[in-house]
Amino acid sequence: MRLYILLFCMTIFVLPLIGLVVLYGGEDVLIFWILFAYMLAYPLIYALFVPVLTGNGKLSLKKLLLLSFSITIISVVFTNLAWAIATPKWSFSLVTDKSTYRLGEAVKITVSIRNLGFIAHSFESSVSDPVVVSIEYQYTENPTTRTQVWYSPFHISTTRFSIAPNESLERNFTWNQTNVHIQREEIKLGRYYITALVPRADSTNIGLDNLFITSTKINITA
Repeated sequence: MRLYILLFCMTIFVLPLIGLVVLYGGEDVLIFWILFAYMLAYPLIYALFVPVLTGNGKLSLKKLLLLSFSITIISVVFTNLAWAIATPKWSFSLVTDKSTYRLGEAVKITVSIRNLGFIAHSFESSVSDPVVVSIEYQYTENPTTRTQVWYSPFHISTTRFSIAPNESLERNFTWNQTNVHIQREEIKLGRYYITALVPRADSTNIGLDNLFITSTKINITA
């Protein structure tokens, strides 16, 4: 009798757990099949266990349903709590020391990756730093057009980084207002967009497939 009760409780506990894991995973095909499986699993479980557990007055149907409901609630709470603890939560920020600079003035850039989770989490980048910064000039006559004038040096090497809870990985960059592509070309006055990104470990083209990305803008005046 105790063995049957234990098996019943384990089964009722595992079913919602599997369903929530699939749901959080976001796979539409799996979600469809898990719902289909539930339509078959629950009737089958009750068909197998109810006659055994309620036979000869061993356990009332009311108590069995209350037990089933209680185990399901415990499973849902446990799964959500475990998922909240295990799921990475990141904050990726980009700031400059000022919003407006004089022509020729050094632009100081700080990029920070903060772990907002409850435990240490890791990520992998295809560059060893792992942050890449790009600066683009926005044409005054055509604000929809921008061209890159500078990017931070980087080295292609898949690297894993681990950050403790409530800790940050910080990188600092300085742009001395030179054009990395055309050294002799002077920097124009106007608006510039600064983008910071962390490319994914399997990224083959820096800037197109990113784990983190954010941007800000500054102005350069006379």
